[in-house]
Amino acid sequence: MLAVTFSSVALSVVAAGSATAAQAVVTSPGGIVADGALHRVFVGDHTSGKIVATDYNGTLVDSVSGVSGVSDLTLSADGTVLYAAAEGSHQIVALDAATLDVRTRYTVATDVGPRYVAFAGGKVWFTYGDQWSGNLGSVDPSAGTTAGTTTARSLAAAPADASTSDPAPTDTPTADPTPSGDPTPDPTDTPTADPSPSDTPTADPTPTDTPTADPTPSGDPTPDPTDTPTADPSPSDTPTADPSPTDTPTADPSPTDTPTPPPTPPPTGDPTPPPADPVTLGQFPGPWPGIWGPGILDTNPSEPGVLAIGETGISTDSMSVVDVSTGTPKSTAWYFGDYTLNSGIGDIDLVPGSTPQVLVNGTQRDGYAGGKFTAAGAYPAGQRADIAGNGLVAQASGTNVAVYKPNTTQPLHTYAVGGTGAAALTWAPDYSRIFALVGSGSSSGTGYTVKVLTDPTKNAPILTVTAPATATRGKALTVSGKLSVTVPVSSGATLQVVRVDLESPQGKALAAVHPKADGTFAFSDTPPAGGTVTYKVSYAGDAAHTAVSTSRNVAVSRTATALSVNNTGKMYNYNTKVTFTARLGATYKNRTVEIWADPYGGDKPNKLLRSGTVNSQGYISTTLQLVRDTAITVVYKGDARSAPRTVRGVAYTRVALSTSIARYYRTGKIGSTSYYWFHKSTDPYVTTVMTAYPGRAQRLDLQIYYAGTWYAAGSQYFRLSSTGKSIVAIGAPGQSGIRVRVKADYIDTASGDYVNTSTYGAWKYLYFTN
Repeated sequence: MLAVTFSSVALSVVAAGSATAAQAVVTSPGGIVADGALHRVFVGDHTSGKIVATDYNGTLVDSVSGVSGVSDLTLSADGTVLYAAAEGSHQIVALDAATLDVRTRYTVATDVGPRYVAFAGGKVWFTYGDQWSGNLGSVDPSAGTTAGTTTARSLAAAPADASTSDPAPTDTPTADPTPSGDPTPDPTDTPTADPSPSDTPTADPTPTDTPTADPTPSGDPTPDPTDTPTADPSPSDTPTADPSPTDTPTADPSPTDTPTPPPTPPPTGDPTPPPADPVTLGQFPGPWPGIWGPGILDTNPSEPGVLAIGETGISTDSMSVVDVSTGTPKSTAWYFGDYTLNSGIGDIDLVPGSTPQVLVNGTQRDGYAGGKFTAAGAYPAGQRADIAGNGLVAQASGTNVAVYKPNTTQPLHTYAVGGTGAAALTWAPDYSRIFALVGSGSSSGTGYTVKVLTDPTKNAPILTVTAPATATRGKALTVSGKLSVTVPVSSGATLQVVRVDLESPQGKALAAVHPKADGTFAFSDTPPAGGTVTYKVSYAGDAAHTAVSTSRNVAVSRTATALSVNNTGKMYNYNTKVTFTARLGATYKNRTVEIWADPYGGDKPNKLLRSGTVNSQGYISTTLQLVRDTAITVVYKGDARSAPRTVRGVAYTRVALSTSIARYYRTGKIGSTSYYWFHKSTDPYVTTVMTAYPGRAQRLDLQIYYAGTWYAAGSQYFRLSSTGKSIVAIGAPGQSGIRVRVKADYIDTASGDYVNTSTYGAWKYLYFTN
């Protein structure tokens, strides 16, 4: 059973099987325990009052709500009953472990707790109380009760009350099965609480000890005479008023009074007495001041009937080991903490074995032989732990979980669980796995997942392999490494080696390797193929070791390959068909080449134009009609001896562009140049049409002729329509004799996109007259 200090942290239990397995999510931890009989793991959610159950793979199988403030969990010895400490409702809740149906709710008369629970000696033990009044209580599941209504009696009653009631030590009401007519309690339980034969009528076989056997015929024959004493309320019916048993005939051990019990009164009261209260408080057997706050509890299946208790109040260093095998706690060892033995207790675990010890905070071993605690050694630094019945220690340390054999310092098995590390650990009772609650480590703090750690009883070897980063094909190289273990492997241990390369993509087995006594090994190999060569080294494991494998890649050289493509780097008009021819030089085996075309712009994908075997001269060709700038890529993927090669070029493509003039009244030449003639007050319309593209604009250039020279009068971009058209009106000059010229251009990038190469239109000449 795991015992850790309760804290409010987010927890998420996630199925460890397939990606589609259901997840069990809790918001804060409320205990974790593994059921070996059902192969289930139970996790409590303190905030929501929910308990979830997963299988041994971590997959959600069931859940139940209504366990208010659940703070810890434990199981009955046979694993059939799950017990939960419900702080919110101050109850111990018993649930059917197979169905999670609530069997019984045991009310605990406290304002704080119950906090921690453990099952030992046939009872459920729990701790409760505030920082000044921490104590130990128990629930006896064998005692009769009705669900949800029991109220605890305290064994720590004030001395004044005890003396005024009955100073006899045999007056414990919860353990006195007086012949008051209550057939529910098993009288054989009486000696556990009160061995005095004077209070145990079953210890005297004479008929005078059994007033229910009064043969007088004067009584009412209808009621069962064995119920007669129920009309006279025994002290067990009224523990808070007068626990003295002197009101019942059984309180007087004198056999002379037994044959003459009081006359049987009419059955005017409840004919059925209440069952014996199964909840008992105030049972911590240690000396003053006891524990402060509800102490951490732990048991171990190899130490039945023993509890380890660690203090959790404002002072957290006191601890105790208690024997509860008889049902009555007896102190085995006690330490009144002064922080010289431990530095506070956040976790305590009972250590099985012939040497009495507890493990504190997953690190410090404290022995308690002779009733006193003394330092007994330590494991490497950790935070918390859980100890299996065979003594193996599962320790959380940082983001790792390590397994140690008893009293060793080298881990048997180490798991890198990641995240923020394991917040809690619990063993499967058959030692087949460990269940770790691992923090996600994300910035959002989304909680914890259940990670299932398998093969914890086997040593996990560490296998390292070293190989050169690069090598020359056909020349020998050396691979070396080490198999590191904390449990020695047999002298005949074998490592399997597989080489994966282009000639053997499924892998080729090489000669097996036998590590030396110190675990080191080395082997040589001559790679026949170039490219990435992978050497995989593996150890199959054995009864004491898990399997392990690792690999290293070596970049092995290949012969350079000649590859080219023509007709790139040139400019072509829109819609021109161009043939691209690739040429492949000499290679080892592969003679396949691919030609790809990737038009500029994100709306057109890279397209395979052709893939095929080159001809005897090494040529392969394909034709493409160009409408945009297009990247032409030729790919040769290489082979075992010829290096891969890729070449790339761009075929630049102009836009389709035309310009027309409107509103002129005639055309005519001035010199050798044709002009559009306009009246001096008429605005010319210039219409441009070019290849359409979203967001594209034309640039319109205007120049004026003066004294034999053309001067720039301005340039301006005008957005094209979705069909690639733009109409611009040029203002009339209002005077005659003016000569101007205009042209439209597409400017790569400046016109709003980059999918074509810059294209310049022809000048259009205009002349204004009267």
